[in-house]
Amino acid sequence: MIKNEFLQSLVQLNCIPVLIIIILFFFLRINYTYEKELSKKFMPSVILLLALIIVDNYDYYAFDAMTVTGAFDVFHRCVAMIGYDLRILLMASLLAIAADRLTENKKITLYTYLPALINIIVLMPCLFTNIFFYYNSDGTIGRGPLAFEPHILSALYMIFLFVLAEICRRKGRRNETAIIAMCGGLTILGFLAEFLFALRGILIGVIALDIVSYYIYLHIEHFRFDALTEIFNRVAFMADIDKYSRGDISHIMSIDLNDLKKLNDSQGHNEGDKALKAVAKALSKSCLPKCYVYRVGGDEFAAMCLHKSDEDIVTMVNAMYSAVSDAGYSCAIGYSGWDKSKTFTEIYKEADDMMYRKKREMKGKAVTP
Repeated sequence: MIKNEFLQSLVQLNCIPVLIIIILFFFLRINYTYEKELSKKFMPSVILLLALIIVDNYDYYAFDAMTVTGAFDVFHRCVAMIGYDLRILLMASLLAIAADRLTENKKITLYTYLPALINIIVLMPCLFTNIFFYYNSDGTIGRGPLAFEPHILSALYMIFLFVLAEICRRKGRRNETAIIAMCGGLTILGFLAEFLFALRGILIGVIALDIVSYYIYLHIEHFRFDALTEIFNRVAFMADIDKYSRGDISHIMSIDLNDLKKLNDSQGHNEGDKALKAVAKALSKSCLPKCYVYRVGGDEFAAMCLHKSDEDIVTMVNAMYSAVSDAGYSCAIGYSGWDKSKTFTEIYKEADDMMYRKKREMKGKAVTP
């Protein structure tokens, strides 16, 4: 009977997170060739989750309800401390993925992990003092004056997560906003379930679901983004036109990078790729809220704007010209207002015609990249 209870508890604690790890690891392996960077980003989370499962199981079943004194007490504290650290590192790993996508700071991953790494050092005194937590002679846990330090740090990470969700919302990425907010909300509920009701394994299962949910979302998003410029691609453009064409779209833009062929022929395709990346970044930065830029061809870009006036569009076009010029390149831009009496093809052709008129005007005047 005791053995059956032990096995039941073991399976109940580990079933969901272990199955999720197996499934996610399988997809990371088979998808590595096609989405190498995405797989690399999620691998630390999978490794940390696996380590947390091992540590928690060892803590639960090797030490619980047993008399721990002397060296065993220190070892028990060490295992518990590692469990605290791994939980916070897991949060940091997911936040680092989201922050890297949403900010341009190249050191954001280091900054995200830094509090979790410092926390490892801060918790060290728990091995020899009762300042954070301790174990009574019967193995039950007691809390010291700084017992809630890891929980406070976890709360700060959750605040950062919701800040990232707001950044997402402002960038117009509604689906990603929902995913990030959902992951944060589920993590909070999992923590409360463990903390208030002593339900073991809930938080690990929730974090595992957060990891796989975010991975699946980013995997799906991979097909909506241009691999070179990292902005939306032609597939996303046509999908968004279909999605918002029933009354939300106000303007369509056609944008063409000048002299890309000359640049490729004279300086090589690496310089041409560099130009496309720089122009994509400049165009994206110049967009007003609820306006989106897409790469729809070799040197061709498009933009879709929702609920904007003609004056807004003129302001945005001027900002685009200025930003592209500051990047060291030039482009031609045409635009057309959305008209429900016309087809998308007709509207886009009007924007395209305006762009080519502008290109002819600029011919001989555009700065060669």
